[in-house]
Amino acid sequence: MNYTEAKLQENYTTFIEFLKKVFTGERLEKLLHMYSQDELGVNVLISPASSFKHFHNAYDGGYLDHIMGVAKNSIRIMNLYKEAGGIIDFTQEELLFAAIHHDLGKLGEPGKIHYLPNESEWHIKNQGRIYVSNPDLPYMAIADRTFWLLSHYGITHTHNEWFGISLADGMYDDDNAKYLKTFSQEKQLRSNLGHLLHWADVLTTNVERDAVIK
Repeated sequence: MNYTEAKLQENYTTFIEFLKKVFTGERLEKLLHMYSQDELGVNVLISPASSFKHFHNAYDGGYLDHIMGVAKNSIRIMNLYKEAGGIIDFTQEELLFAAIHHDLGKLGEPGKIHYLPNESEWHIKNQGRIYVSNPDLPYMAIADRTFWLLSHYGITHTHNEWFGISLADGMYDDDNAKYLKTFSQEKQLRSNLGHLLHWADVLTTNVERDAVIK
């Protein structure tokens, strides 16, 4: 994907309007501040969703395409799950908050974008590594930086949203085993949101990879 500057700006504007439809009050104000041009606006405008060509959405603007895709697919999966007889024990706002922010840590921090263009033609050609991590950022797991950013901007989240964001990678993240591989009833997840968001993320990512293969 090779977006023009105008298209990147259009995608950003669509994203901001989406936030205004989903959230209200003080929470919306804080989200709009976090995503403003003086804070993470540039980061969310141009960031890719991954660093390697064979992963998914490794292009400028790919991050925004990905989280919007996960948001839309999470609603589809929620409706399918409900139709199949599953219990929806969370609100739609909680689902969309988790979907939109499950990869927030990939944006880096204000003034320090996470993904930088790879200057090594060899690595681009032979490994497909189009972007590299910004060495000026302290290393943090993506989910850890996500919650750092939300805390930094004073954006609160519910238990359901915390689990949705934390478990978005499912068993691909070893840290999630303590929540997903439990054998006692008291340790079972108290909401299905984490499962549904993981399914939406996997679905969206696979579709994005299919687009690369084509």
